[in-house]
Amino acid sequence: MIRALALFAVALFFAAFAGCEATPPLTPTQWEALETRKVEGKRDDVLRAASAVILDQGYFYTASDQAAGTVTAAKVPSSQRDAFQRSGGMTGPAMVDTISIWVIQSGPSECDLRVQYRDFGRHVESNERVSAFWSAVQRRMLKQEPSPATGG
Repeated sequence: MIRALALFAVALFFAAFAGCEATPPLTPTQWEALETRKVEGKRDDVLRAASAVILDQGYFYTASDQAAGTVTAAKVPSSQRDAFQRSGGMTGPAMVDTISIWVIQSGPSECDLRVQYRDFGRHVESNERVSAFWSAVQRRMLKQEPSPATGG
């Protein structure tokens, strides 16, 4: 009797999960679509605004390349700060949250802004975080002074 109940429990367990499907991982094209937004403005202005938003969100820069239009930054949770600082930063055993942005001029007055979040090394799928970042960049762009006119 106990053996029959055990077999029934195992069969019930597998039956419960037979209908469940694991979500397939996103393809590179799907990641790009999720993480990229259009921003009106010149590339340097968008890059400057996005860099300011990164600081506003509590990250610090770890690498940047203005010519390539990229910035990478890290945020160390308070519980990991001591280990992070003692290990020499990014090369140490402490994992941190990171953000990376790419700004690409896609038209005369429009850029593609791609933002990628990683929490403790794991690529984050979050339309909400990307949209919030994009909105913050838009607000920065609206408050920004226009680029100085070149003499003619």
